[in-house]
Amino acid sequence: MSTETIHRSCPTCEASCGLVMEVDREARQVISIKGDPDNHRSRGYVCAKSQAFRYIYEDPERLTRPVRKVNGQWQEISWEEALSETAQRLADIRDQYGKDAIAMYYGNPNGHNFSTQIYTQMFISLLDTERFFSAGSVDQQPKNLSCELMYGNGWVFPIPDIDHSDFFVCMGGNPMVSQGSLMSAPDIESRLKGLQQRGGKVVVIDPRRTETADIADQHLFVRPGTDAFLLMAFVNELFATGRVAPGRLQDFTDGIETLESLSAPYTPEAVAAITGVPAAQLRQLVNEFCSASAPVLYGRIGLCTQQFGTLASWLVDVVNILTGRLDARGGAMFARPATAHNDPASAPPALGYNRWQSRARGFPEYMGMLPASLMAEEMELQGEHQVRALITVAGNPVLSVPNGKRIHAAMEQLDFIVAFDFYINETTSAADIIIPSTTQLEHSNYDFLFSSTCVRNFAQYSPQTFAPDPGALDQYQILNEVTARMNGMSASDLEAMMLDGLIGQLLANAPALSHLSVDDIKLKTAGHQGPERLLDIMLRAGPYGDKFAGDGLTLAQLKELPHGIDLGPLEPRLPELLATANKRINIVPDVITRDIPRLQAALDTGPGDDMLLIGRRHIRDMNSWLHNLNNYARGKNRCTLLINPQDAERIGLVDAGMAKITSRVGAFEAEVHTSDSIMPGVVSLPHGFGHTYRDTRQSVATTLTPGVSANDLVDDNEMDLPSGTSVVNGVPVTITPAL
Repeated sequence: MSTETIHRSCPTCEASCGLVMEVDREARQVISIKGDPDNHRSRGYVCAKSQAFRYIYEDPERLTRPVRKVNGQWQEISWEEALSETAQRLADIRDQYGKDAIAMYYGNPNGHNFSTQIYTQMFISLLDTERFFSAGSVDQQPKNLSCELMYGNGWVFPIPDIDHSDFFVCMGGNPMVSQGSLMSAPDIESRLKGLQQRGGKVVVIDPRRTETADIADQHLFVRPGTDAFLLMAFVNELFATGRVAPGRLQDFTDGIETLESLSAPYTPEAVAAITGVPAAQLRQLVNEFCSASAPVLYGRIGLCTQQFGTLASWLVDVVNILTGRLDARGGAMFARPATAHNDPASAPPALGYNRWQSRARGFPEYMGMLPASLMAEEMELQGEHQVRALITVAGNPVLSVPNGKRIHAAMEQLDFIVAFDFYINETTSAADIIIPSTTQLEHSNYDFLFSSTCVRNFAQYSPQTFAPDPGALDQYQILNEVTARMNGMSASDLEAMMLDGLIGQLLANAPALSHLSVDDIKLKTAGHQGPERLLDIMLRAGPYGDKFAGDGLTLAQLKELPHGIDLGPLEPRLPELLATANKRINIVPDVITRDIPRLQAALDTGPGDDMLLIGRRHIRDMNSWLHNLNNYARGKNRCTLLINPQDAERIGLVDAGMAKITSRVGAFEAEVHTSDSIMPGVVSLPHGFGHTYRDTRQSVATTLTPGVSANDLVDDNEMDLPSGTSVVNGVPVTITPAL
């Protein structure tokens, strides 16, 4: 056996920790994966998920060739058959029924694949369907919307500068498990403990005493779905105590005075009953926050996936702006990716909002997408606007989207379904054709998306480890082939379009490159091909790049830096980063403030009597991705109903017994786990389980981790209205003993 050492980043979660792999290329075998002690970001740290991409590669049930369903049975077919038939079927449906007869769902794993991200936009553009759905509307879309409205770019996220903060308030996030969602931070535990060792304080506000709350200095229970009330009261208290101090942000921020009147009804006393947070505790929090030297407020998925997700996400930034903590050291700052993909364009883009509406309900699109909660009703629609085909790309909406059983049933009436995936799971099992892509070990990668959510700027290239099987295609190649064939083109035509389009965009937006021509840049990057050529162009044109001459970052240079490159701490970027028309922050955008009457109506109504369901994360889970991996699936049942002992006693439940959970749209039974870590009146189920469909080919998942799908209890009629994000936290349920 001949072993080789390879350095790369982990592609499983946002932290992108550095790894050292020992591999036998000839045998195409991974010997070991460990943390890279020389990686400046993770310094040898890894979590349990660091082995996931190896286990996926080794999974005998992973598809490596396309399959077609024939009389209910899967049969392997050639790559040419799969691509040709898929393109022809989709083109025929488009030509006969129109482009919107094709729906598409785009899953979360694509965010971890550079080449897929880069080429997807062209695929979507040429497909041109208004029935585009993604995992974003069950995740971060309220943050996209609030950021776009205030900063002009939905992908410009304020990131806690955690390494320089002395007072960290975490709402609706659990970074000890997620490693910092929209706050990419390897070894977050060391970072939080470092903050405490500097004399700082960590406060967690959550309906559950999470793993992060366990190491925090203070934990406050808050009733699910009421974070916007709490944050409005925070703003109210800032004005009431004369603590509004935006500092230099005042010079380019409009609407601050309006916030005082908007927040007037939301005193700490007025919101105490609905939030469950006593007025005195909230006032103490505001006082301590404002008294700290470098405080920062952070909110994540628990704030996004609730009835007032956009308001809550917006208010996190409002608090940081009003206290001068946006774009300030130790506050909420903006990363500077080496690829410059969050830099403002030369001309501010128009807001991509409500340009069309869903056919069944008339709900507005955002960012070219319709809410995933509308998938089933759009596919059920009959007549002129009927959906005839569905494309899924590395996604499992039957488990990941509200009321997944309804989605599964609606798929049965479609004429054609193709899945770009390497598992036969709860969604792809309904497909006519499945076309698998290569895995992370079979192609190179670059941490593109997460270089804009990092707590310290970095760049790292991950080389291809193993050559794929003959004929196997990367995900972007599958997208290109199908798109090209649908439109009477070749994949090479699309490659040329992508290259010319990227170069043209860069030349239009970068005055420093104005002396160059398209041909100049092509000539200087001819040593790379495909996605790597595009990456080289972006790196060289970016803020650390060589601008195609002289010194600076290039892909060739990055490849010679196996541990990645440290590009320094987060630095102030405002107002230059703003992509708004007037280079100013509008802190009270109309789209958001129009939703405040709905908030006021809920405050007037007050808290209800229902038990409220929330989700939770686990270190060995990543949505539904990892449940077919024996190393992660074994052990105790993780899909349990977490309930406070007071509620369990009142209802008549016992620990390790069974409970029936019922909502408006579904009911099932789950094992009970009692704990005072969950707020009274609240229950919790983890997301991504429910591997109970008989026609899948994931034997480990169905045997060891079947569980129940929490999303089958989530009402697909309930959404955060501005963004269309699913309300998966704060779902009213009834809990009874199982019969």
